[in-house]
Amino acid sequence: MNNIGNGQVQNRHQALGLSDQQVLEMYQHMVLARKVDERMWLLNRAGKIPFLVSCQGHEAAQIGATYALDQMKDFLCPYYRDMGMVIAFGLTAQELMLSAFAKAGDPTSGGRQMPGHYGSKSRNILSGSSVVSSQIPHAVGIALSGKMQEKN
Repeated sequence: MNNIGNGQVQNRHQALGLSDQQVLEMYQHMVLARKVDERMWLLNRAGKIPFLVSCQGHEAAQIGATYALDQMKDFLCPYYRDMGMVIAFGLTAQELMLSAFAKAGDPTSGGRQMPGHYGSKSRNILSGSSVVSSQIPHAVGIALSGKMQEKN
């Protein structure tokens, strides 16, 4: 709790402009990212899925960053550890598992990409590559395009 002048007491998240509902959603996204990651880790170690790049320990930073974005107009340019971010942008645990198992129902690539290469046109998630930071030029290009088109 924070003491905010005139004897008013307000939660820190409210002082930052976050509602109680948003904070609960953020926590749910963090827990879901960790639980899906843990399950994928076990499946990988059991030889059931071939590949995993863990997001463990990154969840809070990822979720915090996504809540600074407007999912209706902003684009997400994730890299392979950004499971928390894509969950916050709407990918479900089932969709992430379809990707991990390389199933045709995988909405990000139809099972043709390595797991962790998220993408979803309908959710404004740009598909990335395995090269770290390769998404930065794409993000800059999206921003430049928006600027040239006088979009916010």
